[in-house]
Amino acid sequence: MQRITRDEHASPTGPGALEAKIALILKHFPPSVASVYAIPRIGSGQVLEWWSELGGQPTRFHDLSEAQQAALLARYHQRQASLGLLADELVARGEAEQAASLRGLIGPPDLNNLYSINGDPVVVRWGLKPPAPAAVTPPAAGPRPVVVRRLWRGWPWLFLGLLLLGLLLWALWHWRLPPMNLWSNSSSYACRAKAPSHQELPPEFVVILDTSGSMNLNINATKADEDWYFGTRPTPDDDDPRTVKIFSPNTRLDVAKASLSRMINNLHPDIDTRLMTFAGCFQQPDHGVFTAAQRPQLIAGIQGLHANEGTPLAASLKKAARKVDGRDRDAVIVMFVDGDDGCDQNVCKVAQDIAIEQPRLHVNVVNIGDSSLSNCIAENTGGSIYSSRNASDLADALQAATQAVSECE
Repeated sequence: MQRITRDEHASPTGPGALEAKIALILKHFPPSVASVYAIPRIGSGQVLEWWSELGGQPTRFHDLSEAQQAALLARYHQRQASLGLLADELVARGEAEQAASLRGLIGPPDLNNLYSINGDPVVVRWGLKPPAPAAVTPPAAGPRPVVVRRLWRGWPWLFLGLLLLGLLLWALWHWRLPPMNLWSNSSSYACRAKAPSHQELPPEFVVILDTSGSMNLNINATKADEDWYFGTRPTPDDDDPRTVKIFSPNTRLDVAKASLSRMINNLHPDIDTRLMTFAGCFQQPDHGVFTAAQRPQLIAGIQGLHANEGTPLAASLKKAARKVDGRDRDAVIVMFVDGDDGCDQNVCKVAQDIAIEQPRLHVNVVNIGDSSLSNCIAENTGGSIYSSRNASDLADALQAATQAVSECE
């Protein structure tokens, strides 16, 4: 075990509660998940210290290269997704208090407190209350200024009369003219005038990015290529000419990352973004909600994603729909996928249920390739379908799919 840092200004009270959270994680997961959170210890002089059982030199996040930062954030979000799954499981067991304790750990990292130890993320100063703001001493009272009072006694009544006359003229003018629509008729939230606080909230927004194994295929790979590789037994050799061709860059995931990064940069500042991905048929990691200020972290995390395993379209759509309102508030889900559900689930039925239960939720599908089996998602929820294997076209399609939450051009 090694010490990462000493916290001279932090209160040394309460490390036991933090250690209890680590113990809860270790009860259900291997040490690699719990190692994200540095272990608090009381050191010499009653100073709070942060330790880790990982071996290697701790490196601050800001001292890493861009590629290393992206990879570190990707691993961090993978660990966070595991905690989210555990919290959901604890709620299902009736252990809501422990679930709430875990959920307090889920969220984007404070990059000033994030370290890398041999490529593994470690967070220090987690779970601490922010220091109380220093008391502000009011300035000493000085001598009261001398107020020179002017005897404009008749002016207040004159001002009041002018004000009443103006209000009367405005009322007569408003009564004579037909009502005027001062709001733009655009369907895009971002292109509407700023709504007062008592009006509707901006739409909730979720991106589901397909990170199944088929996203490793070249962007120009056809359905026939996909069927040949995944349907051939034994699996074709890595040096087979056709295998080499269909797995060469630019892959579907490469194009998706570039397109998503461009789209995120064009979102309206009022829109928060939730990102969900795939991790096999039984896990759909929820990477959390990112505000406009956190978009650089979101983009860095996307760049560190890898593709593997199955395609749980139905399960991911169902989970994403549970994260938004869709009844009293508009919501938009964009699914960036390359085919149909691969986990024996009926995604069309899920979309039909959403249309009934959440009529203000619309799902747009950006489909790479020739498959049209997932089009029922958009058709059932009043969304739109965009399909192409051209990288430039896909970027434009994704931009169109997010028009309702994007900036005006």
